[in-house]
Amino acid sequence: MLADLVDNNIVNLKVELIDLEPCKKQLRFSLPAEEVDAEFKEVTKQFQKQANISGFRKGKAPLDKVESRFKQKIEEETKKKLLNDSYRKGVEDNKLKPVLDPEVEEVEFKRGAAFSFIANIETAPEFELPDYKGIPANRPKVEITDKKVDDAINHLREGRAEYKEQDRAIKDGDYINVSFTGTIDGKPITEFSATARGLSEQKSMPLHVHADGDHDHYIPNFTNQLVGAKKGENRTVDVTFPDDYPAQPKLQGLKATYEVTVDEVKEKVLPELNDEFAKSWQAESMEKLRNGVKEDLEANQKGEANQTVKMQVRETYTASLKFDVPPSFHQQEKQNAVQSIVRNRRAQGATEEEVAKDTDQINADANAAAIDNLRWFFAHKRISEEEKIEVSREDVLRVVAMQAQQMGKDPQAHIKELAENNQIGYIQNRLLEEKVVDLMAEQAKITEIDPPEGEHDHSHSHSHSHG
Repeated sequence: MLADLVDNNIVNLKVELIDLEPCKKQLRFSLPAEEVDAEFKEVTKQFQKQANISGFRKGKAPLDKVESRFKQKIEEETKKKLLNDSYRKGVEDNKLKPVLDPEVEEVEFKRGAAFSFIANIETAPEFELPDYKGIPANRPKVEITDKKVDDAINHLREGRAEYKEQDRAIKDGDYINVSFTGTIDGKPITEFSATARGLSEQKSMPLHVHADGDHDHYIPNFTNQLVGAKKGENRTVDVTFPDDYPAQPKLQGLKATYEVTVDEVKEKVLPELNDEFAKSWQAESMEKLRNGVKEDLEANQKGEANQTVKMQVRETYTASLKFDVPPSFHQQEKQNAVQSIVRNRRAQGATEEEVAKDTDQINADANAAAIDNLRWFFAHKRISEEEKIEVSREDVLRVVAMQAQQMGKDPQAHIKELAENNQIGYIQNRLLEEKVVDLMAEQAKITEIDPPEGEHDHSHSHSHSHG
């Protein structure tokens, strides 16, 4: 009933649809003069009902009085109503899906004359959705070897290491605290590089002793010259900064002399692997601890294996999409991609000159990324419609509560802030994407492959601070 009321004066609306370019359409509207006048009359009656004109009861003033009194407002309202109603009817009748507000131009409008205008519209892409079930993907097999369990337990053991003070000479592998001053040709090192204050003088600096000087984390061959010294002893240490010393390019290749005092000598003592150690990790025995560690490693590897499947199905699927995307979305997305690539380049240490030199490459990469992202965006929305996948309010609140907890914020305050910054939509979209990818991964055609060599080992070297 309401629709009839809205469109009662645009029965003879003519709409011409013109395809400009992919995702860009033009609608040309025209409406005969008698329908324009009927709309004027309709709007004037609405004003009459509300009008307060002296000498008349509310709503009882004659139409000509109402017309002359509210002439401009009636015109504006009529024009707005004709534009909106015509546009909506044109979009519905042509089954268009606009993604932005239209650009309206060439509006011809006055009382007693035909009404016409042009609307330029950006629309969602029209495309055949490729099959998203049965996408091929490789999943690494989950294999937890005894060595991996041993490595993980050693990792736990390292975390409980104690550094015990020793009253003896320094040996390889000890942890020491030293104070020193360094000079080059008798002058403070800061004269050669102003930013090298830390290399010029230190009080009670912790170091790990490496008898093999090349493995010294500080300056090659620094700590190996302290082997055999005791607490309180002074030693002179001569070093040469390597030609590729990254921390201080100005010192590369220079020889320095250090006067070093040994403040403390400590040995790293690892706890014994026994039931007591197991209990400190909430396990009743070493056997239970090993089983628990194995289960954790399995769960992690399973999670990682599933993650690789999800990445593959999404990438493979995106590569199969071949439709055009709305131009203004494309521009915006490309800009975002350029900024993201430049940020990453800078984070990896690229200079402004290097970034400027690579402008063409950056633009090409950003363009490809933007088109992929947008194709995926429209495709995953379509998949979610076909599969009736939805994101509930609870889903969003769960994520918001987790974020708030990680940031140490009050959940209510956090959700309010997100809403004010229009971030809730982003969270909804991310969750929808995840659900779509989960479905695609569940229905993928999986090939089990051997896990890559050397992965998931916890035998990384860890430097421990000790106080």
